[in-house]
Order: sequence, then structure tokens, then C-alpha cells
Amino acid sequence: MNKRILLVLMLVVGLMTGPAFAQSDFGEYGTILPVKGQSSLAFLKIGASPRAVAMGEAFVAMNGGIDASFYNPGALGFVSGGEYALSYTRWLVNSGLYSGALAYKWGGNTFGVSIVSFVPEEVEETTIFQATGTGRMIQGGDTAIGFMFARQMTDKVSWGVQARWVQEDLVLKTTSTFQFDLGISAYTGYRSLRIAAAARNVGADITVETEQYSPPINFNFGLAGEVYGEQGDPTYLTLAAETIMATDYGQRWNFGGELWISNMLALRGGYKVNYDVEDYSLGAGLKYDFGGRDIRVDLSYSDGGVYFDAPLRLAVSGSF
Repeated sequence: MNKRILLVLMLVVGLMTGPAFAQSDFGEYGTILPVKGQSSLAFLKIGASPRAVAMGEAFVAMNGGIDASFYNPGALGFVSGGEYALSYTRWLVNSGLYSGALAYKWGGNTFGVSIVSFVPEEVEETTIFQATGTGRMIQGGDTAIGFMFARQMTDKVSWGVQARWVQEDLVLKTTSTFQFDLGISAYTGYRSLRIAAAARNVGADITVETEQYSPPINFNFGLAGEVYGEQGDPTYLTLAAETIMATDYGQRWNFGGELWISNMLALRGGYKVNYDVEDYSLGAGLKYDFGGRDIRVDLSYSDGGVYFDAPLRLAVSGSF
């Protein structure tokens, strides 16, 4: 029965993105190539978790506790008790991304809330007749608030959903919409190998003036597992790989690894294929146990390319 439920949920995640990829074809080597086009709400594509970004965002199958809020709500079913996270991203051209998440497990169900706020740099307004500036300073911004639910069906399978309200402030016009994420994560039974799938940013188009723009819908499928030691051991190494199909870009691949040393220090690295920036990343984390409650600090560095300063991320998270 559980295998049937798992199959149905996998199919649902895939079918949700069916319309987005209806015009996809098979390339010379059989790779599915999504239709490329413009999308709205680009801030939703910025990685919010330093831990995940340091691993090249190969994170959909990591079952990584509260960080899963931003990548796969299905993995939240594997948290124990309550967890929280607060993070800051120094993004491109002096902009910033602030995010937070809170989740609590009650029986086999996990409930949570997340928030993401994108704050661009304040700039001086210009017009056709005042190209050097009007003297008026303007600043837009974006906000997303989500409510999450995950259910651990067995000790090996969990699924989850996040419903999200999103607002985009373009100074002269503000638009809002509702979106949702759906994900599932499962242990295969072969050692610690996990497979997971998630559909993210699924929702209606946004209309700006007379033009319609679709949200940045992603379909993620990934694998993760320990190649040395096991989760919970003092020292263990996890490797992960993930493929992403999106409505506004070609197929992408993420690869990453995480090494825990003495269950206190984490070293991470990742590489992305078919990206304009952040193709490689590095990071580290510290974890301290306060009477059975963890406090973690994570940092990440990623490549900003030729023209941009390298994005930096910092997060504080823990359990309660």
C-alpha cells in the first residue's frame, strides 16, 4: 500500500508541471528541454539556505531539517520536534534576501511557516525628460509568506505541501498571487540512498500592465546518500545530485557534498551546470549541543561571475 501511495504522489508532482513542459521535446541525447521564456518573481529562484547553496543546491533529497522549507516541503516530515532558521543573503548589485522558517512536528504531521523578503538597493528615479535623476529615491521589493504541512507516512516516506502568498512591488504597481510547492522524499532501502522530487513555485501568471508572466516553475528530482559513515555518526560524508527543469531556462544539474567532522564541524562544496552565476560554491557550518537542543551557524560563498561580487550567506538555526 505504501508503495502505491508513493507512486501516486510522484505522479502528482510530475503532472503538476505537465502544462509547463507540454512543449518540451527530446534532444539529440534524449534530454528533456523545457520551453525557455521570461518569468516573474525572480527572487524565488535565489537560494535562501547557506547550507543548501554551499552544496550547489543539490538539496531536494537531503532531508535536511528546516532548510527543506525552501527546497522540498516533503522532507519536513523527517524533522523531529521543532526547528527554526533565520538567514541573510548578500545578493547581486547591493541587494539582500532575508528569510526565516519555523516548523514543529506533532505526531506524524509537521506544521510550519516561512517568509522570504527581497530588498533591492534604493535608487534615484529617472524619466525620459530627467535622465540624470528627479531627486526622488525609489525602492521596490518582494515578499513571500508560506504555510507548510508535511506528513511522514512511514519511517521511509514523507510528503508535504507549502501554500504561499507572494507580492511583487514594482514601485508604480504592486501585484500579488498565490503559489504552492509539493514534494516527496523517500528512502530506497539501499543503504542510505534517498530519492526525492519537488514541484516549486506553481501558480497563476502575473499581469504587469498588459503583459502576462508565468512564475518560475521548477521541477526538481534528486538523489542523496552517505558514502562514508551514516547520519548521526561523529564523522560522515554525504553526496547529492539533482536535475532541475524550469519554464524559463534549459535543464540544469546540481552536485554537492557535505562532510561532518566530530558531529560539530561541517565542510561543504558544490557545483552547478548551465548557470550564469554561482556555478561553484563552498561553505561551512558549526553545530553546538545545548542539553539536547542544537544551535547551528552556517556560511556559504558562491561564485558571482565576472561582473558581480560573490554572494555571501549567513544563517542561524536550531531545534527546540
